[in-house]
Amino acid sequence: MKLFLFESKKIIKNKTTWVLLMLSILAVIGIYLINLSLANSVQKKVTNHNDFLIDLYQQDQVDWEIKKKEAQRTKDEEVLEEATFMEEHARSTHEHYLMMKEAYQNEDWKKIFQHELKQLKLFAYPPPEEPADAYFENQEITNFTLRASYEEVKYMLENDIQPFMQNITTNMYLPTIYDSFSGRTLALWQEETKRYGREGIYYLYQLIQSFYIPIMILVGCFIFGNTFSSDTKKNNHIRFYQVLPLHRTKLFFTKYVTGYLGLLLFVLIMLGVPIAVGTMMHGFGDLKYPILVYDGYTTEYMNRNIVEDTFHFIPLQKYLAQTLVLAIVMSLLIYTMYFLVSQFIKEPIFNMIIVGILTFVGTLISHPYNPFSYLDIDKVITHEIQLQTWNTDFTLSTGIVITLLLSFVFKILNYIRFMYKSI
Repeated sequence: MKLFLFESKKIIKNKTTWVLLMLSILAVIGIYLINLSLANSVQKKVTNHNDFLIDLYQQDQVDWEIKKKEAQRTKDEEVLEEATFMEEHARSTHEHYLMMKEAYQNEDWKKIFQHELKQLKLFAYPPPEEPADAYFENQEITNFTLRASYEEVKYMLENDIQPFMQNITTNMYLPTIYDSFSGRTLALWQEETKRYGREGIYYLYQLIQSFYIPIMILVGCFIFGNTFSSDTKKNNHIRFYQVLPLHRTKLFFTKYVTGYLGLLLFVLIMLGVPIAVGTMMHGFGDLKYPILVYDGYTTEYMNRNIVEDTFHFIPLQKYLAQTLVLAIVMSLLIYTMYFLVSQFIKEPIFNMIIVGILTFVGTLISHPYNPFSYLDIDKVITHEIQLQTWNTDFTLSTGIVITLLLSFVFKILNYIRFMYKSI
């Protein structure tokens, strides 16, 4: 216990530890501010779009009113009937967009969701006798995406959930792996459906989708994974251990556990920072927020899957719980790799680069029994990786077991290297 406390104090007293920790926190805050700026731009774009439509239909109403009066004067019944109908249509549409603008500014999502459901249902579940297709920039939106978008909005309406910030000048589409856009349309679709998490828990979810956790694990290894290599660079520390009546096995496990606990604490802190920053700026968010999970493919042909494949939603709370489990397991694997490399190379920066390269190369090989395939945590939990590889063996439990087994192998190699090298 004393040795563990001694190793812990060395880490705590190291100024580099605190500098890197603060830089990591500032980086996350900086990314949030950029993300918030983009979210505000989207919000302004939606407001400007509503203003444009309000002015457009207001002018349209005035124009048809003039035509109506002219028709009354000339007693042209046909023009009068058309002008009356179009004036009423322009007036009701103008009032609709006024209502939508007010609801959007006041974040009255219930009204917005109700409107979205009416629009999406026409295309997601059209009557058999009246088939309907939806298009984006002249390219068809798949039925799977339409159904997923409809059910997501319905879920949020029924559970009174605040959504992410998104461009809703068209509809609140949910992008899926079944999308089949190409060229300029694909770029526009990605821009239109991009979602920005302003709230704390939403911001964390957004980061998780961008390899945030593996990156933080690597940074944590760089900060806390050098409990042995840092001593081998300082002969006075090595001599200190040599004169102590200390078994090397105890020394190995003390250094290994000390570094890993430091890494684990760092990862937990970096998971908490986005939540704290977002909560202070825009609130916590909703743990019931729906996360799309694919149920798998029904046929070998994607054009049939878009109609036949099913899906379901899980609450964000469950998603984050599964993410935390995978994060802990992945941190053990990457840390054990880093610790092994650090026994051969004394420079932490080189260790980080080597482990980073090995990790990246590992992610390129998609196989259910390759633990690095599970580093994209979002695709594992949502089963997107199953559809990308046409392999249903990619599961959360498989990833955990395989990762723990490889971590154990690396740990044995660490121990052998440590016990049979000359300190």
